[in-house]
Amino acid sequence: MIRKIGKQAVSFANVGVPLALFAAMSGGAHAFTAPATGDLGYDIYDIVVNKGVKGPLGFVGGVAAFLFGVSRLFSNVMVGIPTIVAAVCLIKSDTILQTFGMVI
Repeated sequence: MIRKIGKQAVSFANVGVPLALFAAMSGGAHAFTAPATGDLGYDIYDIVVNKGVKGPLGFVGGVAAFLFGVSRLFSNVMVGIPTIVAAVCLIKSDTILQTFGMVI
């Protein structure tokens, strides 16, 4: 019993202590901000994000994925649930991106 506890303590020391040190030495996070009009890459950002993901194409793709996930939910739960979660993430992607970009 004591040897088992000793092995667990050593394995925690081998993994936990370096992870704690890396966490203590880590720096601050940098948030992504959308490029302003005229910046390099704004046209690509506008087409992909504003007109694609946040626009009607992203909404229709999200609804189609949601309906596909619901149709697969009763036959194969392991395919249905992740598809539904991905569809909801696609539909609410602008809110999710704003949440990840928040700086405290």
